[in-house]
Amino acid sequence: MKRPEGASFICLLVIALFTVSCDDQRVDPATDPSSALVESSATAATALSNLIYFENMEGALPFSTAHDLDVGTWDYALQFVADTVFQGLKSARFEIHEDQPLVATGKRSEVTIVKGSDGEVGKNAWYSFAVLFPSVGYEYDNERELINQWYQNGSPATSLRTRRDRMLLESGNTPDTRRQFDLGPIVKDRWHEFVMHFVHSFGDDGLIEIWIDGVKKLTLTGGNMYDDVLPKWKIGLYKSAFKYGTSDVFRRIIYFDNVKVGNEFSTYETMKPGL
Repeated sequence: MKRPEGASFICLLVIALFTVSCDDQRVDPATDPSSALVESSATAATALSNLIYFENMEGALPFSTAHDLDVGTWDYALQFVADTVFQGLKSARFEIHEDQPLVATGKRSEVTIVKGSDGEVGKNAWYSFAVLFPSVGYEYDNERELINQWYQNGSPATSLRTRRDRMLLESGNTPDTRRQFDLGPIVKDRWHEFVMHFVHSFGDDGLIEIWIDGVKKLTLTGGNMYDDVLPKWKIGLYKSAFKYGTSDVFRRIIYFDNVKVGNEFSTYETMKPGL
């Protein structure tokens, strides 16, 4: 299990807990501010203990504990920038070009956050992040691209895509039975907050729940993997149209921040990117 890099915030809570009053008066727990602080710190500690992975881009080496990077060696592919942030001082900026060299046989800049088949995530798991689509760099395009994929082998059984300024989920347990679900429009130059709950499965017990900006957009039951091998979760950009020269645009830019993976004991409230 990876140690969440954003764990340092809990130190502030610990310091607050040990700041006590010398006043000997009795205080009603219902109105005592310190009681609320204790409850808040306990909730935060529980949320942190259920995180498998957390990256807020604030450390010296963002994504250093991610499973793998497929980003190429050129400067624009993956940067950590201060001019567009969700929280804190930095976010991750991914960029791909139609004329760039291939990375792992495709036009991509992606980070594999966790890999299920290596035991880094279980069947019941939570994923969340904040994402921004800039108006300059993410223009309307008739061709789709991937921004999240739960990859096993070949094409992903489940993926988060965009096309024609819409956010789309594709999922199924065979390539021929994958279905597409419209999750709503992209609002450019604004952070979107995603929370996703999965029960990864080839069979009928599979589950996907998706919240965007605090609103539940989808509950999908049934198979969401091709077989019983747990997938790896990749974020970033992958665009097959760039490989075949069929896109209306020549580049794609996207920003991610506050990337989390939670175990089966996580909840929507503990996984929200803004926490």
